Amino acid sequence: MGLVHIFGEKPVPKVLDFFRVHSYWDYSLKDLSKATKISHRTLQQIIPQLVKHGFLKYTRTEGKAKMFIFNKESKIAKELHEFARTIDFEFLSTDHKKKQHSPEIAFDLGRSEASQRFQKA
Repeated sequence: MGLVHIFGEKPVPKVLDFFRVHSYWDYSLKDLSKATKISHRTLQQIIPQLVKHGFLKYTRTEGKAKMFIFNKESKIAKELHEFARTIDFEFLSTDHKKKQHSPEIAFDLGRSEASQRFQKA
């Protein structure tokens, strides 16, 4: 999730990364809220801005829910997608991946899943 690596766990980068990665389907605000753990109210504020600037587009209404998708036709969205892909590749090619899964970090964050499973057995 390239943009989150650079800009942090803020709502706009999380939403853009989500739509960029899941660009083949459209999502309602409720679905997006569940997937990104961003409040529905916050999404109501930022989605119209992302649509206005061409990153997302409205696709349809299902019941009362408006559905949105990543706007692959927008030049700015295409450039953002390429930028985020570059970040993803750079992040994976460095030692960040190794540091992220090191035992020291898992220990600092608490018990890892593997150690919890081992203790249950």
